Amino acid sequence: MKKRTIVSSLLALSILAASPQRTPAAVQKAQEVQDQTAGQETIQDLPDTQETIEPQVVIPAASTSKQSSTAIRITWDAAEDASVKYYYVMRRSTKNSIGKGAWTTIAEIEVEAASQDASYTYTDKLKSSAPQQYEYKICTLFDLEGEAIDTRTDAYADATNEAAAFGTNIKVCIDAGHFGTLNNNFTFTGVDGNFPYSEAEFNLETAKALQTELKDAYGIDSYLTRTKSSVSLSYGGKTYKNENLDQKNIAVRGYMAKAKDCDLFVSLHTNSTSRQTKTWSQPKSINKAYVFVNRPAHTSDIGMKIANIIGTSLTEYNQEAGIQTAGFTKRSKNRAASFSTIQNDAAKTNGTVIHRRSSSGSDYYGVLRGAAVDGVPGILVEHAFHVTQIVRKRAALSTDLSENWAACDAYGIACGYGFLK
Repeated sequence: MKKRTIVSSLLALSILAASPQRTPAAVQKAQEVQDQTAGQETIQDLPDTQETIEPQVVIPAASTSKQSSTAIRITWDAAEDASVKYYYVMRRSTKNSIGKGAWTTIAEIEVEAASQDASYTYTDKLKSSAPQQYEYKICTLFDLEGEAIDTRTDAYADATNEAAAFGTNIKVCIDAGHFGTLNNNFTFTGVDGNFPYSEAEFNLETAKALQTELKDAYGIDSYLTRTKSSVSLSYGGKTYKNENLDQKNIAVRGYMAKAKDCDLFVSLHTNSTSRQTKTWSQPKSINKAYVFVNRPAHTSDIGMKIANIIGTSLTEYNQEAGIQTAGFTKRSKNRAASFSTIQNDAAKTNGTVIHRRSSSGSDYYGVLRGAAVDGVPGILVEHAFHVTQIVRKRAALSTDLSENWAACDAYGIACGYGFLK
């Protein structure tokens, strides 16, 4: 949750007539300022010429979460001020994940007694279960020394807007593939041992970055199947851990999507080959992005849109980063490519969207099969090949690679649900 903002009531009143309409650029600048001051309260001081200390108004920060497909929950901390008389829950529409239009008061909550540790919750009930995104903020009515201060006025627009948050009725199950330090080159020597890398560790790094990006940029909630090196999931009265969620019972990871009320399942990975020589020093030319879809995603307009945009976004980023030269071939609903080991291992071939099936016709990958059992669209993203030194080198330099891959994944998800055009 964002920290509350404290502003002087006198300062706010003095700028009432001069408050401009915030442009998208101003919104972006406000976010930059907020990011720079994360973890501390923002206090706007009175001008140096002001000799007296005026009463201060606390602006609560809103946080949101999906309550159901037709409800969004808004939560905020109490202002810790006995002078608060009302909280106003405000909402406005968005366009391309930027707040647009006039704010509307959707709830008025009277404060009966101040409580320092109290928090408040309001549920915004939606008219349909279609994917929806709104921006929410909390305004207040204060009684400061007999003067009524309503922070819904233009004087407080900047402060209250900076404490706003996006909210949606969408939730994503994020699966950081594997566990521990699996799929690593730690024991290799020579060029194969250059730039130590573990797929399992990097998948987790990317998953955490994706969770942050989805929430901060788009208001999309998520659930992580693991948040640390080990993995432990309970399903059907049993608890499965580590090897029992990787070498077998892997469908349990996919089952968690439905169990946690998620609308989409996403499993994050980096790719390998079946080549037996130069196992971890393959040429850059084999790098490409593959997005595997399960049956529900393959037959869904939204699922295939998400898969295609993630694939094209990753390809554009990887090309700009110098990781790959290959392109990406889009696929339409029910027209995804079939998997081929020869194509997977080949150099200078495009990435694409693949629906890989087992000999029985069901989804090949256990995680995707698990999500499909409950009808949840699922995708498995192979961002690039970790058996190329260029990928491992970029991964070792900083968190730039994982954060940019996460941004590509989040962008595809937001576009698929209509939060970006």
